[in-house]
Amino acid sequence: NTIEPSVFRPLVPADRRLLLWTTPFSACTHDEFEAAGLPLDLEARVFQHLRDAQVDDTRSSYGVGLLRFTQFCDRLRIPERDRMPASRALLSGFVAEAAGTSSGKCIRNWLNGLRAWHKLNGADWNGNDTWISCLHTSADKKGLRFKRPPRGPITPEHLRALRTTLDINTPMGAAVWSVALAAYGGCRCLGELLLKTLSGFSTTHDTTRGTRITFNAVNGRLTCGIKLVWTKTTTVASGECILTQITGVDSDLCPVQAFRNHLHVNHSPPPDTPLFAFRTPTGWRYLTKDTFLTTSSAAYRAAGLDLVFGHSYRIGGSLALLLAGIAPRSL
Repeated sequence: NTIEPSVFRPLVPADRRLLLWTTPFSACTHDEFEAAGLPLDLEARVFQHLRDAQVDDTRSSYGVGLLRFTQFCDRLRIPERDRMPASRALLSGFVAEAAGTSSGKCIRNWLNGLRAWHKLNGADWNGNDTWISCLHTSADKKGLRFKRPPRGPITPEHLRALRTTLDINTPMGAAVWSVALAAYGGCRCLGELLLKTLSGFSTTHDTTRGTRITFNAVNGRLTCGIKLVWTKTTTVASGECILTQITGVDSDLCPVQAFRNHLHVNHSPPPDTPLFAFRTPTGWRYLTKDTFLTTSSAAYRAAGLDLVFGHSYRIGGSLALLLAGIAPRSL
């Protein structure tokens, strides 16, 4: 991940590169603010808000694209003044070199990062040219071997194997079990329910215990609605996680009961506590996606079940609803 030392590129985390990595062209944007008579602190606020238009994961991902482009330019000794606006030829060369070494989707994401960087600096973007489109197609073909294997679904057998390893009367056990059934029964992505990292908590991305939680009876079954502040499809427009009571032979997999148990065991948190945080003797501990997957995957391996991933919960939940006769448009 090394780059040539440059006054234009300070050593900062990936999610800060869009804002703090510059080129000689970037001075034009500063001159525009100066010509308008705006103070430096207001200029900084403008760029901070532009940066905050993307969530942390997106900024970090875009920062990787900017790093790869910089390394490419460093290797070819491309002058700083020619890196922005990047010409059609320069972008084509970047894609052509990467084709066959990374997946087409990965290369597209790098270009998305470069596009965001150009937009942030008010530079023209030449990445919509026909050449780039054709190179995308070629990169897709050459990058097939880098595609991840298909994600299998979580099944009731998986969930019951997990349940045997958990004591749901303990704070962590209650939280883990509730997440598993909420992701499965509510067809949600784990990133919509859990923190990615302990240090990455944000009230604009991560739902807290202060969110709106409602319980209702619909057609004789208890339902629970949880307002999520961020979802993968709506982003900050928020969304709703709907859990429906399961009765009969599968009542042990009821997501409503699991969530109510979580609220009971992990009771009385401050309102800004993450939704699935759990109690410890020293205070509240945030449940992260990695911790959840490590815990659940160990149970599945011990039971000799197929390896699954984060999206497997949403896939399994959707499959269960389809098998139950729920129309696809309702999912």
